[in-house]
Amino acid sequence: MYDGDRATLAMKHYLREEREMDTKVYSCTVIEYKKETEQVHLLMSDGELTDISLDALYECRIKTIKGEAVCSGMIKERYENRAGMILILQIANGFYEINVK
Repeated sequence: MYDGDRATLAMKHYLREEREMDTKVYSCTVIEYKKETEQVHLLMSDGELTDISLDALYECRIKTIKGEAVCSGMIKERYENRAGMILILQIANGFYEINVK
């Protein structure tokens, strides 16, 4: 559904008090959206994998032809392979659409 679309990932809430929020917005490409498990697999274009916290809530904005699809959730996995830096976002409350007119 969103495969190949450009996306941005931004921290919205950090779950641990001893660390400051990351204000950087990360550019990504959607590798795949798994509807049955409510997961988005992302290929991160900039930054380092260690910049992405496993203890934070993130907002993911996917740019589509019709507008933007927005969801929030936590990073379940982060790893690097031949394709690059991979993130798996576990979606918390589904998507909502922002239509461009």
